[in-house]
Amino acid sequence: MKLDKRELSLQTIYLKHGLLTFQTMYSQKTIDRWNHLLDPIFQSRKSEEPSYVQSNELLDLGILNEVISTKLLSAITVLDPCPVLFQCHCMEIDWNHITSNTYYSDFDGWHRDHRDPNIKSVYGCRPFSIYIYLTDVKHTSDGAFEIIPGYETGPLESNLNCCNLTGHKGTCFLWNRDLYHRLNEHNLSIKQRILKLSLQTNGWANSRVQLDEFKRARTILNGMSPALSYLFGSHFNNNLSIKTIPFTRKGDLPQLKPLDYSAKTEIPSKASIMLRKFKNKVDKALGF
Repeated sequence: MKLDKRELSLQTIYLKHGLLTFQTMYSQKTIDRWNHLLDPIFQSRKSEEPSYVQSNELLDLGILNEVISTKLLSAITVLDPCPVLFQCHCMEIDWNHITSNTYYSDFDGWHRDHRDPNIKSVYGCRPFSIYIYLTDVKHTSDGAFEIIPGYETGPLESNLNCCNLTGHKGTCFLWNRDLYHRLNEHNLSIKQRILKLSLQTNGWANSRVQLDEFKRARTILNGMSPALSYLFGSHFNNNLSIKTIPFTRKGDLPQLKPLDYSAKTEIPSKASIMLRKFKNKVDKALGF
């Protein structure tokens, strides 16, 4: 489908930065209702860290139909006309009860996601993810997501311009998984909830499409929503795998927020990394 002026602008911004931050997509009232529905499930799984509510459960609760709104689906299909999910869940993180992966990693949690497949699709698309905060992230230490926009191939270094994505619950943003990013450790007692969608071009290897949760999701949908069914793999691995998603955009796109490049990366020195690893081994040996 040919892009109109607004769609082309959204695509251009994404291709330049690899990051789109959206104006208010979901009201506080809507997020509160989602959390109310999710509370008993997370309560029953509080021994798991982090704990998850899977895609079929989100469909059963009626949450996912609201998450993947016309506006969000319009943005998704501008970036990839054949989008299929390979991750779809809500996670709750209790930072007080999990081992810090950020502190002991070589680069304080900065990483790029798995780059396979490492080629672009026939439409020039690469995998991307969407985060929706279901709890307030007003400060970096509230578990803010950080990303280095427009930096797909360079090495990770200190003093690179990056974005620190804070905001109230309902904050929604989309990013290219080839970019360096991390989730800051939450240093408060409040649990953090995030709803995550990850998408890639239909036809690429995608073993997760055959997971039970995706099969159950397709059963729940039962073709009632052709676009959602497509996202969950209804046309995966057959002669229609490159057929575009059955969804027609009607100009209803999300409003974008300006990007804030005010943050800088701080990468630990090699000596600091070695000291951390040594301390970690000693702590484990002593049973800490």
